[in-house]
Amino acid sequence: MRAWAAYTMLAMALIAHDVACAAEPSSKLSRVRAAGVLRCGIDQEQAEYSTSDDHGNREAFDADLCRAVAVAVLGKDALVRATHYLDDRAAMQGLNAGEVEMVASLSDDFTHTVGTHLTFTQPVLWDGVGFLVLAQSPAMRARQLSGKKICFLAETTVEESVRAWFAREHLEFVPFPFQEEGEMQAAFATGNCGALAGDRTRLAETRTELTRRGKQTRLLPECVSKDPLATAVREDDPQWAALVNWVMEALIQAEESGVTQANVKAMRARADSDPLLRFLLGGSREVGSALGLDDDWVARVIAAMGNYGEIYARDLGSGSSLKLPRGENNLRAHGGAMTALPFK
Repeated sequence: MRAWAAYTMLAMALIAHDVACAAEPSSKLSRVRAAGVLRCGIDQEQAEYSTSDDHGNREAFDADLCRAVAVAVLGKDALVRATHYLDDRAAMQGLNAGEVEMVASLSDDFTHTVGTHLTFTQPVLWDGVGFLVLAQSPAMRARQLSGKKICFLAETTVEESVRAWFAREHLEFVPFPFQEEGEMQAAFATGNCGALAGDRTRLAETRTELTRRGKQTRLLPECVSKDPLATAVREDDPQWAALVNWVMEALIQAEESGVTQANVKAMRARADSDPLLRFLLGGSREVGSALGLDDDWVARVIAAMGNYGEIYARDLGSGSSLKLPRGENNLRAHGGAMTALPFK
């Protein structure tokens, strides 16, 4: 009887253990590996669908951030399944509903982070409101727009930012609001606006479109508001959040350390003389295990995607049609805001 009772208790314990394990949700890392594909949200931010989001279409940049995470997890031949959303709100809903494992870039501010059950990386792209002028405009700085008609989409955060900036600078603000983006661009192209106001990614897109139509324009250098964009994941899986965050940090650190797509193999070969490079590129055997990855993941990501600067140049900067100056998206050492947390 004692043996039977002991057997019964053991069987019940095993059943209880199995039930408990079944009740525990599998990690996102294990699910991505099991599926063999990373599901990634890309926010298209079409202006007519949102009054709070006025960023330009960052599809190529966002797709590269998604692929960087996929390569870290799944290897160089990783698959990414992109889901496109019309604005931040739809992207956040999709992420919380489990439609995707990450959203490549969302506004990183109070509204998007408090009470949303999301976790954000450090900013991966600094955007903000700036001004586009026709090439023949005498204005070279934003302050020279005082008393000039400023075109913008009405009842948006762009309008709020522009009004606030003119008030802070004690300049004469002459508003010229529009309800429809096409009408606003037409008014600007025909010289009815002293400047077009919008987030700089959106203005770079507008500039490219107008250039195709033979209209030459210039982006003024100032950014009169700050709107950082960061990669977002759900807050219910800390390991996955850490993994995505450190992929973004690695892209920036690689640029800081001079590791590029072309030289990553050579840098690995001489990494023993530099403790930071040794850690970053896997020589210390410490950069992978805490994240559930192998120690070669950073080198693999850089070989596949390049560092942060290479991705920016390819998708948004000098190598793209947008030709968007790096500005705040430059490394801190070069006057920007981008810097990686220490790899140690």
